[in-house]
Amino acid sequence: MVMSGGAARGAYEAGVISYLRDELEPELGRPIAVDILAGTSVGAINACFLAASAHEPATQGQAICERWKELEVRHILRFGVNDVMRIVRELTRRTPALVNPDASVGGLVDPRGLREMVCRVVRWPCIGRNIRAGLIHAVSVSATRVSTGQATVFIQKRDDTPVRVQDLHYRAVPTRLRPSHALASAAIPLLFPAVRIGGELYVDGGLRQNVPLSPALRLGAHRVIVVSLRKRPVSDPIGPGGTGTGVAAREPRPATPSERAYPSAAFLLGKTLNALLQDTLDEDLHRLRKFNALLEAGTIAYGPSFEEVIARGMRRTQPMRWIRNILVHPSEDIGALAAEYARSPEFRKRAGDFVARILRRMAESEAPDRADLVSYLLFDGGFAEILIDLGRKDARARRDEWLRFFSDEPESEAEAVQFERYGWGRED
Repeated sequence: MVMSGGAARGAYEAGVISYLRDELEPELGRPIAVDILAGTSVGAINACFLAASAHEPATQGQAICERWKELEVRHILRFGVNDVMRIVRELTRRTPALVNPDASVGGLVDPRGLREMVCRVVRWPCIGRNIRAGLIHAVSVSATRVSTGQATVFIQKRDDTPVRVQDLHYRAVPTRLRPSHALASAAIPLLFPAVRIGGELYVDGGLRQNVPLSPALRLGAHRVIVVSLRKRPVSDPIGPGGTGTGVAAREPRPATPSERAYPSAAFLLGKTLNALLQDTLDEDLHRLRKFNALLEAGTIAYGPSFEEVIARGMRRTQPMRWIRNILVHPSEDIGALAAEYARSPEFRKRAGDFVARILRRMAESEAPDRADLVSYLLFDGGFAEILIDLGRKDARARRDEWLRFFSDEPESEAEAVQFERYGWGRED
């Protein structure tokens, strides 16, 4: 399972997990074994939660939803006058300050609330226990190395074999995952402080790898569930299971309120976060499905040995694999949902403190129909419940795809060869 970043938007992923555990699993009549977990930013926190609770799969869906519904903005976003003064001092300091090597650096928001949440909801020692017990094969957490801008994937897995990485843009680091790795992965620049790990500073992994599909594949995944937190365009060029041909032409339409809105600071910062956390999911999935199509066509034309021939030609040490994949993404714009909720009487009643009032004002200053910045910061149980319901609904809408995805029947000639020769992809 591959989970993307998006701060408070991550409650959507909890809804998808809830559907898999509480609805699909009983329908299949057998446990769903998710043994490779890859996450970025809030997806990293969700991935670590799943790894730490892998010994309790029957309650995972309910538990992760409950953790999200318990959140209160005032506990996560701690911000006051002292934080403003601290930022001013940092911006106007003539020389770099000497800091504790273990301290967090920069950021508008006091990270203690997020740190307490991460330490409370994830039973960190259980990750290693579940890996050693064979319940989980590997967990990866993606962050961005500040000094080089390089994506760094921290990996805890069952064996000591190195993860081969041919991409110069990211590196794999074997480690024992701790709260600092999840906090670094979720440290949105300017909002949350950078986190120091092993003498290096790291920030949000979504800057370079918001949907960590590549680490999951390199860890040996043969079936991949991808959960994106970005609403796809109406044309959906990839679509469920297809390769797509690009965005279809559409008739001109009237501008939306958010497109006509005056670009306030909150509006521009929200759009900037959208751009910074823009993932390459379309490109990655398109490439994966092209490889699947190539492998299938070659197997039909040249027989079962095609995968080995093409692997030698590409100088790969392992045969090419057919990868089953399924993508779940929001059917509604999360920014629009945030705008509606932040202005609602429910949120006014639930959160009446200083930070909540700021979020309401920010929502009002963005646009009448969308509050992108607020959607990243709205760590509130009421908003989480809306996203959980949306994630559950969107996952349920793909029921037929899920049944095919978890079927033991091969999807293609190429996958049939894998089943016969390697057992790749079989649930057993």
